[in-house]
Amino acid sequence: MNREQQEPLDPGRQALADALQVSFRLLIGVMVLITLAYLGSGLFIVQEHERAYVLVFGRITGMGAERIKEPGLHWTWPKPIAEVVRVPAARIQSMEVDTQWYEALPTAELAPGPRQAASPSLRPLRDGYLMTGDANIIHARWGVRYAIRDPETYLFGVAEAERLLHKELDRAAVRVAQRWPVDRALRTDIEQFRGDVDQELRTRLHAHPIGLELHRLDLLAVTPPLQVAAAFEQVIEAEQDRSRSISAARAYAARVANEARGAASRVRAEAQAERQRVVSEAEADADFFRSVQEAYQAQPTVIAHTLWQDRIREVLAQVDRKHILHERTDGQRELRLQMGPPRE
Repeated sequence: MNREQQEPLDPGRQALADALQVSFRLLIGVMVLITLAYLGSGLFIVQEHERAYVLVFGRITGMGAERIKEPGLHWTWPKPIAEVVRVPAARIQSMEVDTQWYEALPTAELAPGPRQAASPSLRPLRDGYLMTGDANIIHARWGVRYAIRDPETYLFGVAEAERLLHKELDRAAVRVAQRWPVDRALRTDIEQFRGDVDQELRTRLHAHPIGLELHRLDLLAVTPPLQVAAAFEQVIEAEQDRSRSISAARAYAARVANEARGAASRVRAEAQAERQRVVSEAEADADFFRSVQEAYQAQPTVIAHTLWQDRIREVLAQVDRKHILHERTDGQRELRLQMGPPRE
């Protein structure tokens, strides 16, 4: 037998050995728990509106479609070995661009009513603006709604994609404004102006992809320089007065033309009715004369006497008082009629 087996430890040493053994087991348990916790920290959840990439020592893991992590529960090596980069790919985001807007007074945002210019003259280095095709100046504010279409290009292909989108919008607005006259851009074709800038911006984003997809471009405000806004308002009021006068004149012309067409229609209708009446009477008289002519040719004396009597009856029917005198002259009978005044 060994010496250690033959000689038992004294109580103090035995207690120390037992304590060291328990401490060692506790240390192993703690290390196992820490290791499990460390590995468990590699679990992560990708939300519905997100996509994620896993970088291991700075490089994207996976091949093809596996490079991007879809919504759900995933695991990777914890930091500092790996890093999870999240992208709000399915969320519509918005951004306002006011680099082409004028600089307002510090209290202008809080004051009611229209905003006032900060200076009596335009300051090119501080006031943003657009130059139109007819050498006028306008100010514009834009609202951009976009989504991340290509997360990999958005994260790793460009730096500050939103800032590049901002710059591309500025360039698109400048290029379009130089082809437009100020009246159309400010008043008559505002929506078309917005649509042209929208199309120009989409073309530029297609030529220089930054991983973003444009959903809509809104023209939030467009105005002339406030230093000359009163003159623009006077022009607008004059054009509105002109439009009202033209509208009133056209309405009057339409009313008079309608009345004239109505009167002409009535006159034509009356003339047509009168023509029809005269033609009908003429046809009736012609038919009567033809029938009388045939009878007259057969018996001229009888028809002449009959017609003479009919005419006498028609004449006598038109007066109230009648006097018939018969006289003889040279052996012949003479008929004289003395009639009173005609009936009223």
